[in-house]
Amino acid sequence: MQRRRQIELANQIGLFGAVATAPYQLFYYLYDFAYFNSVFTANIVFTLGYLSVLVLNGMRRYGLAQRTLLINVNIQMFVVTALIGADAGVHLFYFTIAAVLVFMKQRGRRRYIAHMALLGTLYMTAHFLFTPSRALSPVPAPWVNVMYVGSGIGVLTLLGIFLCLFRQQIDHAERELMLLSRHFKTLSNTDPLTGLANRRVLDEALEREWSRLSRHSGALSIIMCDIDHFKRFNDRYGHDAGDECLKRVTAALKEGLSRPSDLIARYGGEEFVIVLPNTAAQGARHIADRLCQAVEALEIPNEDSSTSAWVTLSAGVSSTEAAVTMRATGGGVLLKGADQALYQAKTSGRNRAVYLPCPTNALEPSGA
Repeated sequence: MQRRRQIELANQIGLFGAVATAPYQLFYYLYDFAYFNSVFTANIVFTLGYLSVLVLNGMRRYGLAQRTLLINVNIQMFVVTALIGADAGVHLFYFTIAAVLVFMKQRGRRRYIAHMALLGTLYMTAHFLFTPSRALSPVPAPWVNVMYVGSGIGVLTLLGIFLCLFRQQIDHAERELMLLSRHFKTLSNTDPLTGLANRRVLDEALEREWSRLSRHSGALSIIMCDIDHFKRFNDRYGHDAGDECLKRVTAALKEGLSRPSDLIARYGGEEFVIVLPNTAAQGARHIADRLCQAVEALEIPNEDSSTSAWVTLSAGVSSTEAAVTMRATGGGVLLKGADQALYQAKTSGRNRAVYLPCPTNALEPSGA
C-alpha cells in the first residue's frame, strides 16, 4: 500500500514538473528564441525526463522512476540556473521539488539529513556561482523579476499541492488502519468456522445482561444446545462433513432467532449457547423447541445415531425473571442452569429441550 502511494505521488510530481516548465518555455520562445535557444532545448530534455517517470512506473520500474525523477530535478536546477542566472529564482523552485522527493523517499533520519545537506549544497552553489554576470543567457529586467515572482508562486503552489496530497494520504492510511482494526476485532470475536460469536463475546454479553438485570426488573434466558451423537457423525462421514454439518446447523439456529438483541455463540465443538435478553421462560422454551425441530428438518443423515436417522439437537433452557445480584460468579450461574438442563435433555432421550430455572442458591433478591 505504501509503494502504491509513492508511485501515485511520483507520477503527480512528474506531471507537475513537466507542466510547470511550460510557462518558462513559452516565455523563451516568444521573447527571443535565438537568445534562449540553449535553455529552451535543455528544458525539452528535462520535460521528457519528467514524462519518462510515468512510463517507467507503468513498466513497474518503480525504483528507477524515482531515481530518474530526483536526478532530473537536480540537474535541471543546476543547468537552468547556469543558463539564465540565479536572479530568476528557478533554482528555488526545483530545489523545492527535489526536497519533496527526498522527503517522500526518506529511509532513516541520517540518510534524510545527508540527502537534504547535499541538496542544500547544490542549491547554494547554484545561487552564488551563477550570478547574472556569469550566466550564459541571463533574463533581462524587468522579466527577471516577473520570473522570480513566478518561481515563488510555483514553490507555494507545489507546497500547497504536496501538503494536500500528504493530508489525503494520511486520511487514506487512517481509514485503512480503522478498517484493519475492525477486521482484526471481528476475527478476534468470531469463531472462524461458523462465523458465530466466540466464548469471549459470550462472556461479555452474559456479564452485560446480568448487570442490566441487577439494576432493572426483567427477564433473561439462556439456551445451551448440543448436536446429538456428533462424534459418531464425524467418525462415519469425516471431519469435512462434520464442518459442513456445523455450518448448516449454525444457519438453522440463526434463522430461528428473529431479534437483533439475541446472541448466538459457539461454546465449543458441537455446543452452542444462545442469550435471550428480555425473554421469559415460556418464550425461551418455545424458541428451544423450534430450534430442535429446525435442525431435524435439515434432514442431514446420521446413520450411526441411536436417536434419529437425521442429525438432531438437544437443548437446555434456564431463565430468571427477577432483578438479582450475584454472590459469586455473575451470569455464569444462568449458564450453569442451562448446562444442567442440557444434561437432562441428553439423559432423557435427546432431540428435545428441557427447562430448569436459574439455580436459586446462587442468587439473592436485590436490596437483601
